[in-house]
Order: sequence, then C-alpha cells, then structure tokens
Amino acid sequence: MHEAIAKPLDWFSIKLAGLSVHRGAGGRGQAAEVEALLHDPGFFCGAVGVPADFQLKRRTFQFTSPVVSPWKRNNTVQGRFFPVGESWRDRATVVLLHGWNAEMGYRTLFPYLARRLNATGINAAMFALPYHGPRKPRGRDAIRNFIADDLRHVTLATHQALADARALVAWLAAQGCEQVGVWGISLGAWLGGLLACVEPRVTFAVLMTPVSRMDRVIKELEFCEPIRQSLGGAVVRMEPLNLMSHRPKMDAENILIVASEHDLFAPMETIEELWRAWGKPTLWRQQHGHISVLMSAPVMERTVRWIARRTTLR
Repeated sequence: MHEAIAKPLDWFSIKLAGLSVHRGAGGRGQAAEVEALLHDPGFFCGAVGVPADFQLKRRTFQFTSPVVSPWKRNNTVQGRFFPVGESWRDRATVVLLHGWNAEMGYRTLFPYLARRLNATGINAAMFALPYHGPRKPRGRDAIRNFIADDLRHVTLATHQALADARALVAWLAAQGCEQVGVWGISLGAWLGGLLACVEPRVTFAVLMTPVSRMDRVIKELEFCEPIRQSLGGAVVRMEPLNLMSHRPKMDAENILIVASEHDLFAPMETIEELWRAWGKPTLWRQQHGHISVLMSAPVMERTVRWIARRTTLR
C-alpha cells in the first residue's frame, strides 16, 4: 500500500486511540512501585499451570484468570477454540493474540484466520485480552481500557495478559498438543514476543507489527501523553518490557517477524533492532502501515503458509 494512504490511516488511528485512554485514575508517584513490579521474578508468571475451572463447550471456553484484578468481569477469560476434527490433539495449535482496542478484528479477522489455519490442519485458539470485549469492567469509577494514565494499571494488565496466555498454553499442552505457537498482532505481537522468551511450551511465533520498544511507546506516542503527565517527569526503567531485553526460548528459524515500512506505531528501526538482537529470524518488510497490513489478504495467506511449513517440518 502506498505511503500516502498507509501513514494517514495510522495517524488517524493514533488520534482515535487517544480518545479511549482512561484518564483520572491517578497514577502519580508510582515510578518506584512500577519498577518493583517489572523486576519481580514472578512478573512473567512462570508458576501458572492448567486452570482448575477450564470449561470448553461448543468451541467456546472460559476460565478464571490466574491474576485477580479489582474488577470481576475482567477476571473471567473468555475465548473461542477452532479444532481440526476429533484428532485435534495430534495437531499443532496457534494462539491468536489481538491488538489494543481491536475488538472488531477479534470478531472478524481472527475467525477468518482460524478457518484458514484449520484448512491447513492446524488448530486455532483466541481469547479476549484483559480490559477488552466482554472483560471490560462496568461502573463509573472502573478503568475500562488496557491503557490508562495509571502506569501501574497498565503494568498489571500486562502481567494478567501474560498469565492468561500461559494458562491457555498450559491447558493445550495438557491435552497433548506438542506444538503450540503464537500469532500476535501489534499489542498481541508484543505479548507474543514476551511469551516466546519466557514460555518453553511455545515452539513457534509470528509477530506482526510488534510494538517491541515499550519505553519508546510511552515516551513518543501521542495516546500515551496521559501516562507521561501522570508520571510528572519521573523516569521509569521499562527495559523488562522491551522485547530486545529478552531472548527467545526457540530457535530463530521458528520466528517470523512481519514489519510495515510505513508504520507510525512501531517504527521500522525498532523492528530491525529486535531482528538483530534475536539472531536475525525471518523478517518480512511489507509496504504497509500498522493498520493497512491487517487488510492485506496476501500477507495473511502468506503467514498461514509459513506456519503450515514450520509445523510440518518438526
């Protein structure tokens, strides 16, 4: 897609995203607390196991999140499962992780991708990330978005998202699925990248337009201005949330990074920095923006084929 279309589409999306950021949560004086959370050994949820109350009914599932937030609705993980026939346990499974405020993509794009993966003999699973879709809290004082002017809230939402994903991976592994991968987009790609570095049961990963430098996101993107204001000039060391601060558990050949050359959310130089830090896995440079790449059927189909090749080679 031409730069003259891709960049304005990203710019408009950034402006629109800024309207949804929760304000008034009160996040001043949190720098030390946030840093303590990020450097806590349990932040990446290594102790998460199979949820005791996991329920799978007619291709929908739910379980209680391993991390308890202040809002009951947000603590129930809900998702959909797309198995390949009765022998699905013998097949590879892809966990799809959606982007920030991407409820529309979750409802439309992800079921399409799941069906395309099914056509190649691969299962697919998807769930709503914290503070998205059916998990949005209700009530006048509730924080109803993953991103807010309260950095502690954002940090804990990340902690919960990782715990939920690891719980789902644990359930799949317990069912006998030997190959479990992740395919994340934007925020989901960032979370998928972190999973690739901390979850040994994830054997392959697709990161589509990953927001790999969380420190730059908070420092530079317009919709993070409420966070910057709430910090009041305090500096928070965000390195534990930067993907290049970690190393994947899998070989580089099992990682695909899809980058958009006109991306205003995740600049190309941050993707290339990640690519070098991770041993130069497969990198596709697309003539797209952060949003327009999601509308490209050829890119999606090519990605499905890449996953199919990786799972058949094992």
